[in-house]
Amino acid sequence: MQTLRIAVFGVLFTLAYANFPLQLVNASSVVTAAFTDSVLLIVPPCTFAEQMASLTYQNTATKETVNLQNVFAVPSCRKRRDLVVVSQSNGQSISSQYLGYQVNNLVNGTQYSFQYTVGSNTSDVLLASTVQAAPYSTIYDGLPARSGAMVVITVILVITIFLLIVGFVLTIIYGHCMK
Repeated sequence: MQTLRIAVFGVLFTLAYANFPLQLVNASSVVTAAFTDSVLLIVPPCTFAEQMASLTYQNTATKETVNLQNVFAVPSCRKRRDLVVVSQSNGQSISSQYLGYQVNNLVNGTQYSFQYTVGSNTSDVLLASTVQAAPYSTIYDGLPARSGAMVVITVILVITIFLLIVGFVLTIIYGHCMK
């Protein structure tokens, strides 16, 4: 019972001090926001424009936490918000302007909790899962069985082509004999 009270207090405390919502990128913008090894998160609201955003996420199964400090600057609303592309160049993050942030190098089929920090503001905690990848050994790659009709048609075509070739060879031989 004590654990339940602590959990409820933790959730209410988190909700009371969360400054902005966090969610996956809307399905109308992309085909899917969850992949086998990454997820697409919306960027913080443009009220935090030009401020650096940090991201903290935790693997809920292993409790492994990753803190990404100053991963991108929150884009302003004047610009088109596309996918954040972050590449590492000499240890510095370089980003463009944006609709969402892609968190890479996640484990497939695993649930994570995500939270942004922009200045002294934090987002809601978002629970999201990566897609479970099917093992390649379970994918059926055999050819389907041949039907009787396919066998009959194949035999008829082979016999027809054989007769055509024999007729062509006899025509050539008969043509040479007539000269």
